[in-house]
Parts: sequence; structure tokens; C-alpha cells
Amino acid sequence: MTFKYKKELIIVSIAVFVCLSIFVIIKTSFFRDTKVNEPIKKVMEYYNESDNEPKYKVATIKTPTSSTKLITTVSNIKDDEEYFEPDPNYNATIPYEIAPTFEDDGSIIYDGLTLTELTDKLNRSLNGYLSNTGYFFARYTALTGMDPYLSVAIVLLETGCKWTCSYLTTACNNIGGLKGGVSCNGGAYSKYETLDDGISGYLGIIYNNYYLKGMTTPETMASTYAASPTWAMKVNSYIEEIKNS
Repeated sequence: MTFKYKKELIIVSIAVFVCLSIFVIIKTSFFRDTKVNEPIKKVMEYYNESDNEPKYKVATIKTPTSSTKLITTVSNIKDDEEYFEPDPNYNATIPYEIAPTFEDDGSIIYDGLTLTELTDKLNRSLNGYLSNTGYFFARYTALTGMDPYLSVAIVLLETGCKWTCSYLTTACNNIGGLKGGVSCNGGAYSKYETLDDGISGYLGIIYNNYYLKGMTTPETMASTYAASPTWAMKVNSYIEEIKNS
């Protein structure tokens, strides 16, 4: 019995052989030292590098531990702490020596308080370089619903502006101990051109990176915001002071 498609089978076989031969020649000639998974490997290496961490970073005076997520390790603890020392010249320039004016329609925005009442309450806890800035925190509450006592309490802990503001605050308008971006005098902490920029940057980070993700209390924020195990306790203490002011 003869095979009906013998001629066609021979032609197909020859074509397959020729194609395989060409493929082998090209691979051995041009891709001898190239691994197929090399591009994927490079992508994985890129995203595993420490330089590609999130750009926003936050920290307190204490040196961060490896378990924290948004804190940059500081190599020199002494230099790091100097940013949080009181600035003896903080009274030289106070951005809002005159309180900002604003309109208040009388509506309740938080804790049974109007915009004016909340502003006045917050101002009683904000001193020195941050005098009369309570309005900006109160207005942000009116826009977003974020807890103003929490946002101001963190500021008081990070700046010391319950009494005397820190160097980081007065020199670089950094009110949250924030790291990354433009450097504050060559260090790891951020610098903002104006106090308005510093307040806006801080509130934006708290709202977008914590509040919207369900971290709305010092306890839920502590593991990513601060290295100190007593951070949440201290923030809560300030919250109570603000509420009772």
C-alpha cells in the first residue's frame, strides 16, 4: 500500500528541519550568553533595592527598628535628635503673629464645635512658631472629617510647640517629623519652603496614608509612624489635653 501524501510529508519534514536549523544557528550565534529570564531578574532586583522605597517617610526622635515600614534608618542618633531640640530663636519670626481671618457659617464641624470654636480650641495648644495656625487644622477637618485633636496632638509631640518649637519646625517648616524629598540642611528630614506648605504636606500624609486606610487612632498608626513604643500613649495624652483646653 502506498502513502497518498508521501510527497507532501517529505516537503513538510524538510521545511521543519530547515526552520529548526535556522533557529539553532541564530541562537548560538547571537544569544549564546543571554538568559531568557534576565530581564525579569533585573526588574525583580530593581524593586528589591532599598533606594526604591516609598518617597514619604515619617519618624520620631528614636532610631527606627527594622519592623517599621515608613521610617528611614538614621546612622547617627545624636545628629538625628538635634533636629528635635528646642530652637532658641523660634520667636524671631512667627508666620501668623496675626491670626488669619475666615468666614464661619455657624455650622457644627466637629465635637459640637463650629469652625471658629474649634479654631480657638486648637490655638490654645499651639504656641511659638505655630501660634494662630489652629484654623488650618480646623478647616481640614471641615473638608475631610479627619480628627483635628489627633492631627494636632501628633504635631505637638513632633515639634514641641506646646511649649517651645523644635529646630526642625522653625528652620524647615517640618511639623510632623517627616522624611524624604527636599532635605532639611543636608539631613534625612524634609524641608518645606513655607509653614503653609509644611502644614498641607503633613495633613495630606496623615489623611491619605493613614486615615483613609483605617488608621484613625494613635494605636493603629503607631506601628508605621513611629519607632518609639510609647508614641501612641504620648499622642493620646496630648489629645486629652486639647479636648480639655
